[in-house]
Amino acid sequence: MSAAHIRRFHLQEGQALAAGLALAAIGGLALFALHHLGQTAQARARLTHAADAAAYSGAVLQARHLNYLAYANRTQVAHQIAMAHLVTLAASAQQAATMQARHGRAHPPAGLIAMLFGPSLALAYGSAREQPGALARLASAFALHDRAAQVVVEAEARRAQLDLPRAREQLVREVIEANLGPGSTHGSVALHWLSDGWPGFVYAARSQVGGFLRQTVHRAAGRYGFLQRRDFTRRNAWPVSYRCPLRRHELRRRGFSWLDMDGRWGALDTQSFYALRSNRWIGCYYREYAMGWGATQGRNAKPPPGTDYVENPPADFSQEDFWRWVAHTTSWDIFSGKTNPLANSFAMFSAARWKSAGLPPYREVQAARHAHALRFAVALKQRSGAPSPSVAAGVPHGILGQIRLAVSASAPAVTVTSAAETYFSRPGPRSDGKDELASLFRPYWQARLSAVTPREAASARRLP
Repeated sequence: MSAAHIRRFHLQEGQALAAGLALAAIGGLALFALHHLGQTAQARARLTHAADAAAYSGAVLQARHLNYLAYANRTQVAHQIAMAHLVTLAASAQQAATMQARHGRAHPPAGLIAMLFGPSLALAYGSAREQPGALARLASAFALHDRAAQVVVEAEARRAQLDLPRAREQLVREVIEANLGPGSTHGSVALHWLSDGWPGFVYAARSQVGGFLRQTVHRAAGRYGFLQRRDFTRRNAWPVSYRCPLRRHELRRRGFSWLDMDGRWGALDTQSFYALRSNRWIGCYYREYAMGWGATQGRNAKPPPGTDYVENPPADFSQEDFWRWVAHTTSWDIFSGKTNPLANSFAMFSAARWKSAGLPPYREVQAARHAHALRFAVALKQRSGAPSPSVAAGVPHGILGQIRLAVSASAPAVTVTSAAETYFSRPGPRSDGKDELASLFRPYWQARLSAVTPREAASARRLP
């Protein structure tokens, strides 16, 4: 090889090294970019999983609170049904006591009742007994139910309504930190609420006439025969007067329970013997002999409109004929009437009057929100440069360790969104085939994830 060739060879030394270094730099940058992309994808996946788990858990908590409010409303209905039974039992107890007193005075005689209407009714008349202390025990139980409805259940329902936002956010943060590490929501990851349907979704309603609680109580009371009208009429078999050959003596049992305009329960039970009489002035009419009566209602309350009675009925009619007193004092129908007005008057005059606060408040979904689920959306933003949750605790020290920490421990800024909703769904179709609106009287609330709306996504992109 000539000297010129040797000099040209030495001049080309180092060119391959430069090209190799350039290629290595490009490869290193590509590796760094790939690692950064992987870190971003990993951070996004972890954040998305945490956000979805937190949103679903928050929706489950909402469902539990709404179902709790539904059970609270149903508990209120149960207390009202118990109170209705108690006032009805009290009226029946009073009727039994007055029937015992009337039977003892033979007013009317049990033998006459047996002859006209049969021995079984006469036996029932004579079997009525007063239960000492029964009214006091019933009144005490009534007061306990009234307090439970007005104080205990109402306080817990109010607490559940007011506490939901705080409890939901606390649970959401706990689920996020369970996925991303303790304290992450106060450090490397920021939680943002993009939307929240809770404000105004539920309201506390007063139990007014036509309110849903009153309607539900009436429907529930309709399931109990003891709370329905307690009417019974027996007529004797043979004619009594030639002036009215088709009419007979009658034994009338009347009773009913009611919920007045102020939400207070009342009950009225009576039984009367109606002797068919006649005279030349008014012809045939019914002379009422009250056999038993009892009434229980709220203080300062009145019986339902249309109840025939007078405030101060006479103890007897020794000073004035019954029909004359009725004509002068009342508007009762003693010719073809169907009620027991004299017994009603005695019952209302001596009625047991129990203190009651009426129907309690209840919770219900706002009318405008019945067709909508209770929904919210959240965003999780991992701050740029924050320690990545995926970095192992034992990072090697030294120059190589510092390089690895700089590459892998500094997480990129990532924002993810998630939404969930609590919706109302019956476990099965209604028997009448109709759809059922969302209500806080049925515990049919469930949870599911929901799609994030474009507006919520745009709000997440504008987060600082």
